[in-house]
Amino acid sequence: MVRRSHRDSALQRRDALLRAAVEIVAEAGPGAATHRAIAARAGLPPATPSYFFASIDDLLAEATRHFAAEQATAYDALAQQLEHLPADEFITHFAAALLGSDRTIELAQVEAYLHAARDPALRPAAAAVRASFTRTATRALAIAGLPDAERHADFLVDYVDGFLLHHLADPRPDDETRLRAGFTFLLHQLTGQTS
Repeated sequence: MVRRSHRDSALQRRDALLRAAVEIVAEAGPGAATHRAIAARAGLPPATPSYFFASIDDLLAEATRHFAAEQATAYDALAQQLEHLPADEFITHFAAALLGSDRTIELAQVEAYLHAARDPALRPAAAAVRASFTRTATRALAIAGLPDAERHADFLVDYVDGFLLHHLADPRPDDETRLRAGFTFLLHQLTGQTS
């Protein structure tokens, strides 16, 4: 029992380090993610990261994988919550969920993509996030009655990823309205409807 408790405690400390690393990178970029800063954010002694990770690069790579897995799960859960809604309501709730989340999560997703661009070993993690997002987009298009929804879902994912980048760099008060309008336009184009 003591051994399991110790193992659980170690996993909790490791997870706290990974969360702290994601937050720091999202807030200030990878250059701010030092062992000392990550340990302080996690509320742990300065030497703790060295116990779990061979280097800061290893810690950041694992933090990217950890974040990607959590985002993939979150997108799948979001799709399941919204899949029974009519198309218009799906779009409204989907846009609100994307832009209503913590800004740290939005920034962390962009940083995860950038980290994967620099480190090929992290590309499977980034691909997993995109795949779960694409599944959500596929459900949205299927709800809207689009034949071949899976084939067209990439258009929606590309649009949202691009929109998110601009939203972070130059946020506007009407971003959620603009995102919904973009969804609607894409759906109309893909289904051959006129707006």
